[in-house]
Amino acid sequence: MDSISTLLKCLKSKRIINDIASADKETKTEQIALKKDEDLFIRDAITGLGNILKEDLENHYYITSVKTGVLGNVLTYAIIQRNEASAEITVYAHEGIIKQKLADKTIEKLKKVLC
Repeated sequence: MDSISTLLKCLKSKRIINDIASADKETKTEQIALKKDEDLFIRDAITGLGNILKEDLENHYYITSVKTGVLGNVLTYAIIQRNEASAEITVYAHEGIIKQKLADKTIEKLKKVLC
């Protein structure tokens, strides 16, 4: 199962989104290299950024909320799926009328702690 569908199914089950098809357009994915290739390293690194919504050590992924925005008052949601020494980050960020590039900012924030 790919990371986008895993993330959106989790968000739908928690009633954060209503429709998976429309939310799919608001996701962004990027591949990164990790400092350490351990699941617990990912959990420790993302702990201060938000709340961990789901943790699956068998499939090596974490779904978390990340506080973004100028005051840290906007929540975006990300899945970090580890594959050996690299990881795929997929971010869901609902943009309003004014586009703030929240998904890009979230990926950069995650890259700072994971790379």
